[in-house]
Formats: sequence, C-alpha cells, structure tokens
Amino acid sequence: MDSDWRMVAAFGFTITQQVLLALSTYYIAQAGLALGDGRVEQVFVFVTLFFLLALLGYVASSAASLFTNLASNAAWHRYSFSTLVKSTASLRYASDKNRKAISQWLGGEALSTLGYACEFYIGFVSVSLNVALTLLVFYISIGWQIALVMAASLTVSLLFVIVLRHRIERSAGEMQRRKLEALLTVEWTWGLAMFGSRAMRQQGFSELDDKTGRYFAEVNRYVALEQAVACLPIIVATVSVMLLLEYSSLFTLASMGALVAVLPRSLQVFGSVHALSIYLSQFYLVRAKLRNLEAFSSTLDDYNMSLTSLQAVSVCETDSTRIILPLALIQRLSSPEIGGGRYTVTGKNGSGKSTFLKLIKQGLPDALLMTPDAKFSGKGEGLSTGQLRIQEVENALSSGAPILLLDEWDANLDEDNSNAIDSLLDKAAKQIIIVEVRHVRQGRAVSSL
Repeated sequence: MDSDWRMVAAFGFTITQQVLLALSTYYIAQAGLALGDGRVEQVFVFVTLFFLLALLGYVASSAASLFTNLASNAAWHRYSFSTLVKSTASLRYASDKNRKAISQWLGGEALSTLGYACEFYIGFVSVSLNVALTLLVFYISIGWQIALVMAASLTVSLLFVIVLRHRIERSAGEMQRRKLEALLTVEWTWGLAMFGSRAMRQQGFSELDDKTGRYFAEVNRYVALEQAVACLPIIVATVSVMLLLEYSSLFTLASMGALVAVLPRSLQVFGSVHALSIYLSQFYLVRAKLRNLEAFSSTLDDYNMSLTSLQAVSVCETDSTRIILPLALIQRLSSPEIGGGRYTVTGKNGSGKSTFLKLIKQGLPDALLMTPDAKFSGKGEGLSTGQLRIQEVENALSSGAPILLLDEWDANLDEDNSNAIDSLLDKAAKQIIIVEVRHVRQGRAVSSL
C-alpha cells in the first residue's frame, strides 16, 4: 500500500493538514499571549491566521480522505486479482469448498481489512503528528511541563501495548477465522432453513447463532482490551495536569492566557492521546490481519491429481465404443492435429472421473471445463434448469475452445433437455473434441484400445 501513488498522496495531504493545524494552534496561543501582555493590536492578526490555517488544514484533510479511498479500492483490486491468479493456477484447488471460501474471503475479510488498513495508517500518521506537533506548540507557547506530562502518558500506553502485543496478534487471527466460519455457515443455514425439515431448520439457525456468537465474543474481548489500553494514558495525563495546575507556581499571567486560549485544543489533544493509544494497540492487530491476507492462498485445500489415482477410470470412444486408457487419451489430445471426436469417461463413484477432467484441463489450458459449479453466462433469469443448462452448453460451444470437457452435464435433466444437449454435442464433436462424464451411463463399451 505504501508504494501506491494514491497512498503516498494521502500521506502527503495528511502531513500537510497536521502542520497547518499545528500552526493554527501556535497562532491562537500567540493570540492568548498577546492578550495577556496587553498587545491587543496583534490579537486580530493572530486570530485571522488561526482561522486561515485551520481552513486550509481541513481542505487538506478532505483531499487525504479522497486519496485514501482511492488507495483502498486499488489495494483490494490488486489483492483480489493476485489471489484469484494464485488459486486458479492449478486445478488442484478446484473445489466447491475453496470456491466458497475465496468468494467469502475476498468479499468479506479482504475487503474490510484492506479498507480499514488504509484508513488506519493514514489515521495513525495523522493522530501521531497531531499529538507531536501540538505538544511542540505547547512547549513553545506554555512551557515544558504540560508537554512532558502528555509525552509521559503516551510512553506508558506504548509500553502497555508492547507487553500485550502477542495477545493482540492472536486475537486478530481468531477474529478473522471465526468471521470466515460464520460467513460460510450463512449459505448452509439458508439451505437447511429453506428446504430442510423443521428440525434441520432449527439446527441451521442454532449453528449460525453459535458461529456468530463466537466471532462477536472474540471481537468484544479485543475491544475491552483496546479500551483499557486507551483509557490508561488519559487517566495519567488528566490527573498529572490537574496536579500541575494546582501546585505548580511556574505559570505566569501571559502563559496562563496562552493556556486558556488553547484549552479547546487541550481537550482535543486529550482525545488525540486516547485515539493514539487505540492506534498503538491496533497497529499489531492490523499488521497481523495483513499477514493473514498474504497467507490465505496457502490455506486452501489441495487435492491430489496424480495419474496413479486413475486406475479405476476408463474412457469410451463414443462412436466406436472402444475403451481407451486415460493416459492414451491425454497423449491423443496433446497432438497438434486432434480433429474432432466424442469420448465418455466411465468408472465407479469416487474413482477419479472428475479428477481426470481436471488433469486434462491442467495440461491443456485452451480446453474448457464445464462443471456443475462453473458458469459461463451471467444471464438465465426465468429459465428452467434444462433451459439454463442448454444455454450454458451453447455458450461453451461458441467459445472457440478446441476441447470441451463436461462433468455430469446431464444431471437433473429430463429426457427432452438431455436429448437436446446430446444432439448439440454430437454435432459439435465433428469439429472439436468432447470429453464427458455422464450422470446417466449411456451404452456399453465392447472393445479396447
């Protein structure tokens, strides 16, 4: 993110904003000093500079927010593209479980984490500069005492966060894991609630309630820890400043005038100290979440796709009914002049028929693999299952792929729709290669090759 030009621009406007606000604080303090010294003619000049610099600061803040949003969008786009490239590089990851996990992760955790991370780093820089520059102005205008008290309270907060760092990082991983579990349970619950029995419906909602409850419990534990870290420096700073004002004799009339002038800014800096304490605790949280994003692809299920697992699979050449060994078909398909033809993959359930199609696709990138989960058309509203399947097959045939691999295209189809697609495939097989796994076995092989 830090190398993205949008993020660099956001940091630049944020730094500009805080410098302008610090200067505005300096001039309002100077107005208080001038008023305490009786230099009334200079008060108006200082107040005017205060308003002008504050206005420019808020304009810079708006520009920083705009570029932060642009950087967030660009970061999610890059991450999503990279994750999809990695997860689709091999058919070993082609499972319904992985598909759902990737969809939920990119649309849920990745989107929210990257958006928050961009805002977090900008906010962290903004608040850190706000506190540092405001304390510098306090030191110049009022004296070192209040600045020292504020700095000491922040040091206490920083030490507290360092001690709790590992607990915060563990909490980040738990929140992401439990959130993904809850999101994946939503689809399962919908299926049970919509189509299951009354008991299954209750089971679905109970499971969802349990998963979401665990996620929110982890979030609540982290928030409680975060607020404990945030409140500690405020308590220390507030008590110290009150004691300093009560018992210290170091303030002159002019410095007291400057202090009164910057009282609104003093309250604001207390809020900034509170916010900075939260940022300090969230620093490790955000860092851990970003690391988890980087490692997500390595957590996907990896399925065995070796040829040795295909011993129970055979291939039937549809026209001649000859049996062809899987390896022989792969070698035939690798030929530069393969022409057309239609082949049916046979074998018992679990023998590796779908894996065989994936192996062909893995070795021949120009082939098109159509599975029950693969959709090559975004349209289909109002169509029946059969009409939608016909549309999908027509789209696949019109893609120009020289090899079409179909995994149980006839599942859940009536005879008319099945015959219609069968006719389409017979016609297409004169020009391209079609390798299919049938849900309903068609014919019997009588010879071998």
